[in-house]
Amino acid sequence: MEEIYRAEGTVHRGFVGQITYTVCLEKPLTKMDIHFWFDADKRTFSPEEATQERIKETQALCREKYGMDMTEEEARHVILHDMKTEIHTLATMDDQFMGCVHKQLTDRHMIFDGEYASEGCVPQRVIDGVIKVTVLVFNVIKDHTHYALTLSGE
Repeated sequence: MEEIYRAEGTVHRGFVGQITYTVCLEKPLTKMDIHFWFDADKRTFSPEEATQERIKETQALCREKYGMDMTEEEARHVILHDMKTEIHTLATMDDQFMGCVHKQLTDRHMIFDGEYASEGCVPQRVIDGVIKVTVLVFNVIKDHTHYALTLSGE
């Protein structure tokens, strides 16, 4: 498949929002692959990153937002097992739903053709018009989280 479009960016800790990329296809396609990835090492915290400062910050946020106290061990567990960067992808063609991938993957493909589509996607006999890919960012836990998006087709 030929690469038609490429975009890259960086999001930082605490970012929540949507970033939409719009591609006007020059010709109809019979097959399309939307490939999205972000830094795998930015998805979760390592044991070394469960610092005393981060533990105290987590305890304070829990107290402030939810009115609940947690021990250092509970805060460490939350940091290592519950906190994660969560980014999903949504695709439309001429404002019609094509697919959405919610899996907790740092590298994913949304593949479309007339007979097949990736899980969470709808097969497309003809792929033509305006493709919009929305990067749905629900949570980013680390600064400088790099991502890339490519759209390829034939």
